[in-house]
Amino acid sequence: MAELDLHYVNELIGVRQEQHGGGVGAPAVINGHRVGASINRSCMVMLAALLQSFVEDVFQEASVELLGIDDAVQDEYRKSFSRWGNPSDTNIKSLFLRLGVEDVLDDLSWQRTTNQRIRENLRSLNELRNQIAHGRRDLRLNNARYSLSLAEVIRFRNFVWNFANRFQGHVRWMLELDEDE
Repeated sequence: MAELDLHYVNELIGVRQEQHGGGVGAPAVINGHRVGASINRSCMVMLAALLQSFVEDVFQEASVELLGIDDAVQDEYRKSFSRWGNPSDTNIKSLFLRLGVEDVLDDLSWQRTTNQRIRENLRSLNELRNQIAHGRRDLRLNNARYSLSLAEVIRFRNFVWNFANRFQGHVRWMLELDEDE
């Protein structure tokens, strides 16, 4: 069963919290950069990478069960879809379309998080990850300047955790796979 381990993200959040000291207001700006911004950015890139790996694991497990992929070719099979992209809503949808599911995210929601909000969070996480990974200094979301605060990092971490806790069961339900396996 696929697992999402957020240990390293949680550790970075802890370091960031200690660095900030819990004071009111934004951290200081030194040489044009906010103190702690590199840790916030690192968390976002790591969250996206961990979520991508988790979604791949869920896809692999579902594929093996649904298609009856032999153990001997599982590594080769994984290579065939390993470059599906970062975990945006459209990339996740496209990945699972290979298994005949029109939109694997359909009907996925949980308390206070609508399906539309899930898709927006996946898009935002992916967009921020791309901007950070490609060296963009000033971040933007929805054509507006975006400040990546520690609170936002924690919000995204919580979203990824909640998504992972529900996604695998949702995939099994969408593919009509037995929940007990």
